[in-house]
Amino acid sequence: MIVSAKSAMYIKHAQLMQARCQNYFDIPSNEVLSLIPKDAKRVLEIGCGTGATLGALKAQRLAEGSTCEVVGVDIDADSVVQAREHLDAVYLMDAEEGELTDYPKGYFDVLIMHFVLEHFVNPWATLRQWLLLLRRNGYAIISVPNIANYRFLERLVFHDEFTHEPFGVLDWTHLRYFTKRSLNKLLTDANLTITTFNELPSREQMRKRIRYSIYLFPFLRRFIYFAYIVVAQKGELSLPTEYVPFEEMYTLL
Repeated sequence: MIVSAKSAMYIKHAQLMQARCQNYFDIPSNEVLSLIPKDAKRVLEIGCGTGATLGALKAQRLAEGSTCEVVGVDIDADSVVQAREHLDAVYLMDAEEGELTDYPKGYFDVLIMHFVLEHFVNPWATLRQWLLLLRRNGYAIISVPNIANYRFLERLVFHDEFTHEPFGVLDWTHLRYFTKRSLNKLLTDANLTITTFNELPSREQMRKRIRYSIYLFPFLRRFIYFAYIVVAQKGELSLPTEYVPFEEMYTLL
């Protein structure tokens, strides 16, 4: 079987993560779980990994005596095999190239894209494409790393270094980078209304010294966080997927 260059990269990525015992795709995301509306009955996750988060959601609902249909999409074949053990349906697919036709438009109440948009060549169009499966007034839960994090800026400015790593903000599978402002624009341009904007780490997870620095110098906030996780509600209109995200042309020369 011929494996695409992108698929081969993700296979290697999974191997590296497993070797370091840090494969976060195997761990339920409590940040995501806490943001899923209690009345959501149909949830789709793009980049579901082994299905840890959706599996935890389904188990949680069963314990509460309710039901929830959970469907996942992932590019890694081994992860899909594992996810199928506890999800209602899982599809092996490159989310940027494939299309999920087994469900009608507007079928799902919640669309989860947890640290996946940064892996796409065209996240702007890909997000719009998957939003077609989300019902009107449904919710998209989206998270991305923050490229404005001070650790990256220190490395770039003071050490002239832009080197990818096995995981984190500079994960070697990341193709696009976002700040708080550019994430806001990505979502609003897709006709999404932001209802919750959480920053990671949370205040409780920060060291006391960092919390005090932010208190004294609020402008430092955007440099502290390593990621953002957002809940956004879909509007009434469906937008065309063809989209160029440039309203202004910048030049550094």
